[in-house]
Amino acid sequence: MVRNILILLGSILFIQSCAQTRKLENGTKVFTKQFKNIDKFNKSILDKIDINHFYKKIDYYMADKNFNKVRDIGSDVDRKIQFYENGRVRFFSLGEEDPNPENAGRRGIIYMKNNSLKIDTQFANQDGNLSKGTYNVKVVGDKLYLLESNFSIFPPSENICYVYQKSEEIPEDWKQYKADW
Repeated sequence: MVRNILILLGSILFIQSCAQTRKLENGTKVFTKQFKNIDKFNKSILDKIDINHFYKKIDYYMADKNFNKVRDIGSDVDRKIQFYENGRVRFFSLGEEDPNPENAGRRGIIYMKNNSLKIDTQFANQDGNLSKGTYNVKVVGDKLYLLESNFSIFPPSENICYVYQKSEEIPEDWKQYKADW
């Protein structure tokens, strides 16, 4: 039984490591295939999120499954999120801002599943290997709470929660670029 589980986990890791990727101009590695949950995107989601503004990260902590802060965990890289009208999402670090999504940014999508708002995105480990991950999303006024929600046989009692707040308006010249991942 344990052997079968190890073989399954090894197969999953091998498949993910073989996923097709390419590099953007700034060297960021991205998946070449589309996110599969994009068909669950509904434009009504954007009634809660302003696609004409960036959302800047203002907090970062460990939280329970209901987004409640359990404890602080130090500092993290300052980031922003850009949302697109077609359900695509782009995360980028401050100082890495570039209007063209082909030059910089971590990609993702936003969608509804089982009446819950979610963002699928890509994560990279220290070796540069990519994997897909999911955030559960809660919108409260002009703040977005993103709680890591990755599949686990033994789910943890707490996960990382990122808090983003609506910030400056997206410049008009940024809006000419398409997001098609």
